Amino acid sequence: MMFAAADRHALPTLADVARSAGSEILTLVEMPADDRQIVAGSVLYDSTARPVRFPGAVALAIGLSLAGKKRLGAKVRELSGAGYVAIVYKTKSAPDEALRAAARDNGMALFRASDSVPWNQLAEIMDAAVMPHRRSGRTLVDIRPGDLFDLANTVAAQAGGAIAIADPEQTILAYSTLPDQPIDETRRNSILSLHVPHSVETDNDYRRVHAATDALEVATQDPLLRRTAIAIRAGDSVLGSLWLLERADHHNEDADRILREAANVAALHILHKRTTYVSNLTRQIDLVQPLLFDPKRAELAAIRLGISAPSVRVAALSVWPSEAIAADTLQSRLRLFDTIRTACAIRLPSAVCGFSDNIVYVVLPHTTESSREFQRNAFLKIVQNARRLLSRPVLAALGTPATIDRLEESRVNAELVLSELVRNVAEGRIAADSDDIVADDDSLGSRLQLRQFVSALAAVGQLPGAHALRIAEYDEQHKKSFEETLYAYLSNGGNAMDAAKSLDVHVNTVRYRLSRVQPLFGIDLDDAETRLLVWLQLWARSN
Repeated sequence: MMFAAADRHALPTLADVARSAGSEILTLVEMPADDRQIVAGSVLYDSTARPVRFPGAVALAIGLSLAGKKRLGAKVRELSGAGYVAIVYKTKSAPDEALRAAARDNGMALFRASDSVPWNQLAEIMDAAVMPHRRSGRTLVDIRPGDLFDLANTVAAQAGGAIAIADPEQTILAYSTLPDQPIDETRRNSILSLHVPHSVETDNDYRRVHAATDALEVATQDPLLRRTAIAIRAGDSVLGSLWLLERADHHNEDADRILREAANVAALHILHKRTTYVSNLTRQIDLVQPLLFDPKRAELAAIRLGISAPSVRVAALSVWPSEAIAADTLQSRLRLFDTIRTACAIRLPSAVCGFSDNIVYVVLPHTTESSREFQRNAFLKIVQNARRLLSRPVLAALGTPATIDRLEESRVNAELVLSELVRNVAEGRIAADSDDIVADDDSLGSRLQLRQFVSALAAVGQLPGAHALRIAEYDEQHKKSFEETLYAYLSNGGNAMDAAKSLDVHVNTVRYRLSRVQPLFGIDLDDAETRLLVWLQLWARSN
């Protein structure tokens, strides 16, 4: 790809991008001697695939492992050979010396991204940094619909300060990334968390801005800075607000007019972004519903969703505890879906996502045993990222492979695995921050299979059974603990000492209770088949 002289002049250099991106989000760790190299765009780079040729591109290296000096060197050489001039990466607390050395050897810039910033946000920031905002004659109408980062940069260039766009709940939708912008603690913290920190003062400021009909000045803690804000409206509805931070001694007398015009344009962009998002979201959810829950319509839904694999599997994901999301607003529940869907678009691009009853469903092609391991690793990264963004544990269950016409079986299996996974986390058998929060039939082992077996017997009235019910009734009437003791004894392989430890009682207490089992309930604990039957009945009641 070649650029005309005018185009090259309009595009930023590596030095420009380094100043624009913002040290709160991206830290420049390596810069080649020639920092005047032109930056033409950014690409989400899958480190497992060969990079597409793109002279002047920045590679957003998703999932790049920092281990292996030779492998890293080969990756960087491959990117350099394809025309890339910079790499954005995350360390995840791993040492990055090998990557930095490879970048120096190949004359590439390196930007280290904050681990907490999602890749889709980094892509928007990089696109905004590369956009030639200062090009002569550029106006608000030049911005492509829905691009709020582009809008923020254009308004910042016109007003001569830093711009932030927030929604009514004080979530940051976009912010300007031009070089040498003023910044204070409020802006810094808002950018890092994508949310304005709540305080009595800031909440009052937002209420004042939303109630005002024009731009108004908002107090700052730094006397050298000046902040002005205006509400973004569509009719009587407040869609958000637009904030300008400028140096007090360089106040733009035309700032209020610029903000009024920008607010009108911002309303159109927010509505476009919201409409596009809701339209795409609704379409996907509407198509995934029959795919998962209506076998008669599954094949047609698969065709419309572009699913052609002969074998597919369903994953079911939810936050833990599940009551936390059930009590949230619809917007919060959709945030879980959008977080998972965005991560899947990056790590599992062939996957299709749906949402129902606080569970996010992901339908993905299943081909080989190696693809199963790849999918599990991808989901582990997805739930770890979701946990950081949502500040809650997220669990993922992988169903068994199935053909399209029997996809419901995979969904039901995924739901069973998820319910067992939730139970294991709740009971402390699995830590909510461990790698075991992604599970399937095999990883959960016999417990899940036993539960399915018990559920089937319970459905036809065979469980929990006469022995267990008789023991429970006796305990209830006489305030005894035979059920608890017998279950602990049988679960510990008939070892009274281990049973006593698990119950936190003296071993003689356990032995006495066991001696009363035959006279009271007619249960022969010396008979292996009887022990198995009683344990199964007690397990069914306990689980």
